[in-house]
Amino acid sequence: MYKILIVEDDMEIAHTLQKQLEKYSYQCLIVVDFDRVLDHFQEFQPHLVLMDINLPAFDGYYWSRKIRQVSNCPIMILSARMSDTDQVYGIENGADDFITKPFSLDVVLAKINGQIRRIYGEYAADSQARILKTGNTTLNIDTVRLNTLEHEELLTVKELRLCTMLFEAFPNVVTRQQLLTAIWDDETFVEENTLSVNIVRLRKKLEAIHSSLAIITIRGIGYQLSENRT
Repeated sequence: MYKILIVEDDMEIAHTLQKQLEKYSYQCLIVVDFDRVLDHFQEFQPHLVLMDINLPAFDGYYWSRKIRQVSNCPIMILSARMSDTDQVYGIENGADDFITKPFSLDVVLAKINGQIRRIYGEYAADSQARILKTGNTTLNIDTVRLNTLEHEELLTVKELRLCTMLFEAFPNVVTRQQLLTAIWDDETFVEENTLSVNIVRLRKKLEAIHSSLAIITIRGIGYQLSENRT
């Protein structure tokens, strides 16, 4: 049974979500102590987090960052404010998807099912693709890490998907359209520079582990994983 942590201070909304999700066999925990969101997360070990932005004390962006430091569990932001800037800021703080209030319960369920299917279905079911190696660098899909002999970096969920596509395509080019289609349900929902933000973060992590690999921009087409053999 998949577990969902609901971080929402409007208890009417929280219980409505819980009731709906439990109909479809999800196990839910509603956070009631908003000073201990990370503690609840670590104790419950959810497969997905529904995270409101406007919370007592610290906002949802803060708790998303805290969760992202210890886990790559998908985080879906719940918010009444969802401008392009809010979306980019959410992504930079670890969010994987967004749900705008007021929302349809059917849409929430569909988005959750999509995240669960992609993260715990598609990747977990493919036993032949758990470890990918190129040059001096290994991508471990199980542990969600990039490794060289002496260094490693933890990836976010989106970075894992991007990295997997680039490793599998090596040395071929992966188009922006292919990457967007693989990562987001609706490409029109994403601000144009969102993919670029995630690529920049991946480049920094490759540099941090002294990887022989680099992500090359192929202008007007997409991105290519390249190996420096010198």
